[in-house]
Amino acid sequence: MTPQSSRGSWADALGFLPVRILRAVLRDLPPQTALRLGAACGRWAAGMGGSGVEVARINLALAFPELSERERGRLLFESYANVGRVVAELALLQGRHREKLLEGVRIEGQEYLAAAEAASPTGGVMVVTAHFGSWDLCAAALTAQGHALTVVQRGFRNPELQAMFSRLRRGEAGDLLELKMGPRAVTGVLRSLRQGRKLVVLADQNAKTEEGVFVPFFGHLACTRFAPAVVAMRRGIPVLPAFVYREGESPRHVVRLAPHLELEPPGSDPEKALTANVANITHSIEEAVRRAPDHWLWLHRRWRTRPDTGEGLDTLANPYPSRRGRLRRIRRILR
Repeated sequence: MTPQSSRGSWADALGFLPVRILRAVLRDLPPQTALRLGAACGRWAAGMGGSGVEVARINLALAFPELSERERGRLLFESYANVGRVVAELALLQGRHREKLLEGVRIEGQEYLAAAEAASPTGGVMVVTAHFGSWDLCAAALTAQGHALTVVQRGFRNPELQAMFSRLRRGEAGDLLELKMGPRAVTGVLRSLRQGRKLVVLADQNAKTEEGVFVPFFGHLACTRFAPAVVAMRRGIPVLPAFVYREGESPRHVVRLAPHLELEPPGSDPEKALTANVANITHSIEEAVRRAPDHWLWLHRRWRTRPDTGEGLDTLANPYPSRRGRLRRIRRILR
């Protein structure tokens, strides 16, 4: 073992330790108790502040300028409470209540999925969603119900954390493939669609200028990955929005499928069509977030990449504080 791999091994183990402790505490509690504890921890984290809370406050101000500061503060605490519930459910998925938790997920709009499969040249469908609600629980439930999923993801640098998420999404014998986001994922994406699988894409994160186009999101230009739209346009693959909503504060959820989006063909101006289709996908995400704003992960720096000019919509500069500092260096080591 090389010194570097040894260092990576202990750093990965140390970085995974808090997850291991949290899982041990929550995994076998009654689900309602675990969710209440998770929500309380989330609200406590919001009250403690920090860079994530600061980013969430900035995002909420950008998205909902019409709300008062007090209303946005209430929404911030509720969004952190929901993150706490999601963390609790991730622990529960690894304990004795897994089957009960999965049984609490129902799907609305199966007819839209059937229509998308019928419209696809291969039967494959691109499912677009976001870091919204308990999205990993949703993937685990769909896999348990027999759906063949291929998930395109950033992945985690910590291999122990990555392995844990893979296990909880797949279960014992679920048909779920994971592709790490990047150029090498294209081959796996195309193969999955040819095989008639459901390709799950989380399309709500900031992109670099070379991999994205700027489209409106809550009234501001947001750099958004164009690769999913390119694949859908070139291969004639239907794009189906899907979002998971919690029922109150319970461990029950509903996955709402919508009709597949009407994408513009490349035509004589492929770039214009591509931007319009990315905007269409992004609009479906904004609609879901407006419907349940406490469900979205507001601590992501969604508007970090800015256009060279305020082309067409706004002149918003990068609204986020610098990430420099000791805590960030420690996190980098632990990854």
